[in-house]
Amino acid sequence: MKMQCKACKSENLQKLDGELTASLPDLERANLPPVYVCQGVLVCLDCGFAELYIPRQQLNLLKMKGAAPDS
Repeated sequence: MKMQCKACKSENLQKLDGELTASLPDLERANLPPVYVCQGVLVCLDCGFAELYIPRQQLNLLKMKGAAPDS
């Protein structure tokens, strides 16, 4: 059984190499450097829905940067 798109149920999926820069949107943390995530992206070629996996190390960086400044 092939994987299906979670949005439209199509089986027309393609894994692509992708690069993502994640940064926190608030002004208090605007001076923090972005976290670079280079991973595969699974894209539905029918509706454009995309999924990606953030590796544990980059996910932990995002968690640390996302902590409230007083914590």
